[in-house]
Amino acid sequence: MSEETIYKAQEKIKLNAETSPVPWILIGAGGVLLLASIFNLHLIDYLWPGFIIIPGLLMMVPAYKSTVVDQSRWSFLAIPGAIFLTVGGMTFVMNLFDHFEAWAYCWPLIPAAVAGGVLYMTRFDGNADLERRAHKFIRYMVMFVVGLAFFFEIIVFENFNPLMSLGLILFGFYLLRQDRKNLKAAA
Repeated sequence: MSEETIYKAQEKIKLNAETSPVPWILIGAGGVLLLASIFNLHLIDYLWPGFIIIPGLLMMVPAYKSTVVDQSRWSFLAIPGAIFLTVGGMTFVMNLFDHFEAWAYCWPLIPAAVAGGVLYMTRFDGNADLERRAHKFIRYMVMFVVGLAFFFEIIVFENFNPLMSLGLILFGFYLLRQDRKNLKAAA
């Protein structure tokens, strides 16, 4: 291999490393705006939950930058950040499907987000009991949301959908599997 080939390879590596993300962001934004213009979409109708999601992401940064050695004193912002991310994600999905009635049964995800924020904030502490309890709490809150969703969608809103029947069957199989797993662990 000649010195010129090695030099060119090194320059190519430097060029790739020095490429700014700004052009890619501009290309992506231009593509989204072009598609919105072609399909006559009003972007604010779909992207307004970003005004909730972006502050949530910003609140997660101190906990993200924390390390085992250097914990940020601002890591506690992971808790409200997780709440903002959860509420923003829920409003994005509800807005996408125009089904804001789902607030009736999705609210348990907010306490689950608090537990998730605590887990993220304390991920370097090594408290196995806290981790176990938080994971268990999050799992119960998600199961509570699923149960409330079936109740509200079928009984209150009278939105019967065959996919709900399939979801109920799959959830039953999941619970059976968990019971068998618990029985094997106890034996």
